[in-house]
Amino acid sequence: MTNNEITRRFIENLEKERETMGLTQAQMADQLNMSLAAYKYMISGKSAKIPIYVAYQVYQATGKFFFELCGNIVPEMQVLIDYRALSPERQQAVRTMIAIERELSIPKDTSDEADEDLVPLYTITGNMEDGMYYDATNVEYMDVSAYRQFYGNQITCAVKITSNHLHPVYHMGDILLVCQRPPRDGDTGIFVSRKTHRIYIRKFRQTEPCRMEPLTQYGEVITVDSHNKQEMNEWIKFGYVLTKVH
Repeated sequence: MTNNEITRRFIENLEKERETMGLTQAQMADQLNMSLAAYKYMISGKSAKIPIYVAYQVYQATGKFFFELCGNIVPEMQVLIDYRALSPERQQAVRTMIAIERELSIPKDTSDEADEDLVPLYTITGNMEDGMYYDATNVEYMDVSAYRQFYGNQITCAVKITSNHLHPVYHMGDILLVCQRPPRDGDTGIFVSRKTHRIYIRKFRQTEPCRMEPLTQYGEVITVDSHNKQEMNEWIKFGYVLTKVH
C-alpha cells in the first residue's frame, strides 16, 4: 500500500472506532491527548503522516494495533489479534506453549532436515465415536513434504486417529491431513462445540438445516439452522479432511 492509502484507511477506521465507542470527536481528541483542531486536521486527510505518538495513543484508547486500523493484517499479526481475544488463563497457556516450543526448537543443520516440511499433528483424546477432546500439550510434528506436490498449501495440520470407532472409514493409527478452511457440502469436516469443547468428525451436508452426519453407525446426526445465529455460533468449523495417510 502507498503512504496515502495507509493514511486514508487509518483515518476511516479510526472514525469507525470512535463511533463504536460512542465518543464525540472532541472526546476522542482528548483520549489521544491532542486538541480538537489537531484531530480534525488529521482526519481531514490533509496531513499524509500519522505521528508515532498518535498511533501509540490510539492503541491505548481503542485497544487496536496500528496495522489493524490500516487494514494490512498479515498472518503473524492475526495471531496477535486472536491472542488478545483469549481469556487471561488461555493467554497464559499460549505463552507457556510458545516458551516451551522456543526452547525445544533446534536449528536445522543437515540437508535431510532442510527438506522437511513440518505441520502440527494433533492427537485428539476421548471418545472418538462421538466427541473427542483437544489437548493443547499433545502436539507432535509431521513431515508432509511428500504430499505438498498434490495438495500444495492446503495442508495446514494433521490429526491422529486413536481408536477404531470410526471403522471402516478410519482406523486406529490413521493420520488425517487437514485444511483449515470451513468444509463445503460433502466434505468430511472437523467441528468443535463451543459449549462442551468436544470435537466431532462428521460428513457435512449443506441442507436446511445443515447436517453433520456420522461417518459410521456410531454417533448422532447433528443439525444446525444456518439462519439461527445462536446455533451457528455454537460450532467452530475447524477444517476439513484432505486425505488419510498411514
